[in-house]
Order: sequence, then C-alpha cells, then structure tokens
Amino acid sequence: MEYTPRTTGRPFTLGQVGGVLEWAVIIGFLLVFSGIFFGPLVESKISASDTSWAKLLYYPIYALVIVLALRRPMVTSKAFIRSFLLLLPVFLAIASTLWSIDSGYTFRRSIALLMTTAFAIYLASRYDWAGLIEVLAATYGLLAVFSLMFVLLVPDKGIMQSTHVGAWSGLWWEKNDLGMNMAKAAHLCLCAWIFRPQRKWIWGALLLLSVALVLLSTSKTSLLAMILAFGGVGALYIFRRSPLVGIPLVYFGVILGVALFLGIEFAPKFMFGLIGKDPTLTGRTDIWEALFAQIKDHPWLGHGYAVFWLDETGPAFWVRQRTEWLVPTAHNGWLETWLSIGLIGVILFALTYLSAIIAALRGILRGKTAYWALVSTLVFFLFSLSESNILQQNNLGWIVFAATAAKLFGAGPRNPNQRAEAP
Repeated sequence: MEYTPRTTGRPFTLGQVGGVLEWAVIIGFLLVFSGIFFGPLVESKISASDTSWAKLLYYPIYALVIVLALRRPMVTSKAFIRSFLLLLPVFLAIASTLWSIDSGYTFRRSIALLMTTAFAIYLASRYDWAGLIEVLAATYGLLAVFSLMFVLLVPDKGIMQSTHVGAWSGLWWEKNDLGMNMAKAAHLCLCAWIFRPQRKWIWGALLLLSVALVLLSTSKTSLLAMILAFGGVGALYIFRRSPLVGIPLVYFGVILGVALFLGIEFAPKFMFGLIGKDPTLTGRTDIWEALFAQIKDHPWLGHGYAVFWLDETGPAFWVRQRTEWLVPTAHNGWLETWLSIGLIGVILFALTYLSAIIAALRGILRGKTAYWALVSTLVFFLFSLSESNILQQNNLGWIVFAATAAKLFGAGPRNPNQRAEAP
C-alpha cells in the first residue's frame, strides 16, 4: 500500500499573506494617528509639533486609505451611505471654509478630518465586530508596551518633571493623554478577551499593564472612565444573563446618576474634593465662561473649522486675556465644535451621537457587541466633557468613535460568514 503523508495544517496562502500585511499596515496607520510621533519620543518640546516632519506621514496614509477603500468599492460605498449621519458634521466643517476667519487653514484641516473619518468608516466596513475590536486592542496594547519601555529607557521624558511631578506621561506630553489612552486600552483588551478568548493570555497581560499605567498617570478622569467602563461591562453581563436582576441595576444606576448630579449642583466643593478636583475643574469652567462671550459673535455657524485657536491676535486672544494663560483648546468637545461649526454643527453631531446610542441599546440582548459599542460610546461622552475629542482630524480617539458609530449604523463586510479575521 502506498503511503500518503498527512498534512497537519493548511498551507499559508498568498491571500493570508495579504491579510497579515493589511492588518500590519492598518495598525501602523493607527499608531501614527495616536499622536506619538508628535510627543517626546520624537520632539524635544511641545511647540515643535506644529511644524514637525511627522505631519508628512499623513499624506501617504490618505492615499493608501483611498487605495484600500477602492479594493472593495461596493462594500465601502454601502458603508459610507449608511454612515451619512456621521458625515453630515464633517461636510459642514468643509463648508465652513466659506465663512472661516482663515479659509485656507480650514480647508486643509477639514479635508484631513474627512480622510480621518473615511479611514474609520473603512475599518468598520472591513471588519466584523470581533475583528475591529481586536485590531484596535492590538494598537492600544502596543501603545501601552511602548509607553512602558519609553519610561524605563528615558524616564526624564516619560515621567513629568515640572507640572504634576512624578506622574507618568509615557509617549505623550501630558499625563492625561496617557491616562485617557490607557483607559481605552484597558476596556479594549477586556472586550478582546471576551470576543477572542483563545488569545486571553495576551489580552489579560495587556489589560493588567493598561490598568497599571492609568494608575501611574494619576489622571483621575481616566481612572473614573476606566472604572465606569469595567462597571458597564459587568452590568451588561449581569443584565444579559438575568434581565430580572439587571432591571433593578438599571434603576440603581439612574438613582445614583441623579444623586451625583444633585451633589455636584448643590455641594460642588465636597463632590469634586472626593476625586481631588476643585469646583472649577482645574480652571476649565473659567475657560468655558470666556468662550461663551466669543460664541455669541458667531453662534450658528462658528468661526470656521479648527481655526479659533490659530491666530494669537484673533478671538482666542480675548479668552487668553481673561483666563491669564495660553489656553490651547476649549477642554470640552461640545464647546470646541460650537466654536468651529456653530450650533448647527453641535446639533448635527448630537443627532449622530444619539443615533449611535440608540443603535447600541438595541443590541444589548442580541450579542456581545454592547460590551464595547454601548460602553465605549458612553465613555466617549464622558471624555467629551473635559477634552476636545469631537470631530478631531488625524486623531485616534475620533477614529475609534467614528468606526464604532459606522458599525452601529450598519457598515460591515459583505458576507458575515467571511469575516476579516486578524492573523
């Protein structure tokens, strides 16, 4: 009898090589959008990021995003059509070139916003939920590992030496940036563990590292966001297992939320003192009061996308005069949007956000997607109250939200049974 050798596995095909390469390219893009090439890893001072050579990295990325999208034109087109709500404020940002106080700058930044959002929609159309979560978790996991290595190798740059002495900032200039990114990393790694349990040792290790980095950053907002994310995942798990137990949890959560609101309203000094903050949120409320005076000048359409803080002698001058320091952003995503594209832009994004929340709520009992989709969308809102994270060009946080929203709106691979698996 002739012996036929048995094969122990499938051959590694050319298609799989292409999938691995595409996965690596996408993670590389996401790392660029994370902003680490504008941090202490590359630059010697914060102001250098305004003219950094790293900005040149975005142009080939935009070109390759178009190439990747054209590889699957029908799927990508369908994803863009389903994501029209997400694109409406983006198109308004482009249109604001017509009334911007610096039309050239607004046009360049708004096109960058369009390409950033297009990349997010492409990710939503390319991967199923498990694949999207894993590629994002891998990106944030790498950021966690790189931050740890950077601090260990260059502690004088990875640990803050002037303000907030001793707080870890990792690959970014500020501790809050490290904390915010690591809070997202912890949530993503937990969700990747849920969706891809066969790689639980990898995600478990990265989860522990991310939690440790949040604590070392001493960012209380990030710690609160991480606790809320973990609590949200736990509450959803209980609710899905037993709705009869979950319903009282929902009522308890509502009562707790109302109690927190009343406490902040009538005893702000005590409530903020519990988390080491003053009632002005480290001067943020002073900034917001000064900004409303400028918003009144252009309430409906704003000053033009991404130009309010550009000119030192422009409208930002009066905000900085009143607050007596060089305010770089509104430190609030909604106010930043109002300054850029007015109340109409705020309303358009609010419709987008509410639609994403409603879509996420509908999926609570249908599958595991709510562990990421619902919780991350709520955490995004939390960060938007103290950080300018809405409609940000070349920004990883915006990509994560936009990709999640696009998937909630129906973007995805053509055939659910032919998922774009990670290697």
